[in-house]
Amino acid sequence: MIMRLLAVIVCLLCQPISAQQRQPIVDMHVHSYDKAHDSGHYGEIGPRGLTGSPDQRRHFEETLDQFKQHNVVKAVVSGPPQSIEAWLRWDEDDRIVPALYMESPTDYDLSPAKFEKMVKAGSIRVFGEIGAYYSGTTLSDSAWAPYLEICEQYDIPVAVHTGGGAPGGTYAWAPKARLSMGDPYLIEDVLVRHPNLRIYIMHAGEQWHERTLRLMEYYPQLYTDVAVLLWVTPTAQRYAREFLENAKHAGVLDRVMFGSDQMGWPQAIELSINYLESLEFLSDKDLENIYYNNAMKFLGPEE
Repeated sequence: MIMRLLAVIVCLLCQPISAQQRQPIVDMHVHSYDKAHDSGHYGEIGPRGLTGSPDQRRHFEETLDQFKQHNVVKAVVSGPPQSIEAWLRWDEDDRIVPALYMESPTDYDLSPAKFEKMVKAGSIRVFGEIGAYYSGTTLSDSAWAPYLEICEQYDIPVAVHTGGGAPGGTYAWAPKARLSMGDPYLIEDVLVRHPNLRIYIMHAGEQWHERTLRLMEYYPQLYTDVAVLLWVTPTAQRYAREFLENAKHAGVLDRVMFGSDQMGWPQAIELSINYLESLEFLSDKDLENIYYNNAMKFLGPEE
């Protein structure tokens, strides 16, 4: 009888955590695409052997399944304007925080005036991911200044890519990209010029995660996410472990936010959660803050 009881207990303990049992999660780094900007993700085999969603609608539906399974209550979804509009139409649970993906200040034939109209209309609530790295620019370049001034004026959070990109990108779709352009120190002038700007570094600086940590110590308004580092490669996971352990030691873990960088592969959300929860030095309270509290503090009560 005792052995049978123990077996039942072990079985219960081994059950996966349901969405109802899991604490709420805010994913600060999700992507959407349309036919003109799918970046080759739809239907393609990605990192870790993940299979990409076959089209835009399935991409949304499969991502939504991941949200529900893991209790992702809010997600900053970054993409071109048309894809964000589509995801917002399909979003019946008010999970999505619309964000504009840009690599160049002239993407989508956008101008600061058009951008301001989108901000006023509420169709952009986060500016980013700003992938300036891919266009051979940095956020400190003058071409981005009008957009940042608008974000500061209307209190729109800014999310900037740091680190590198997919291997070989410079030889293919991003010829102006250089690894050196992903150094988080290159955004320091923005932090100086816009002290009231809500800004977070994406990918925690990747290979420069020590520089991200130093920036966070020096500029108390700066946040970061650990998106993509949690799943994409063993090297990236090492960066995530080192950064999170050092951030905890430095006392800045209260400005680190969860992100999956779910591109065309929705299962990246689950992989990210699994790796984060495997880090033995993170307490339950640490996880609660990274998953939810830090992001809600950064995004503000309007979300």
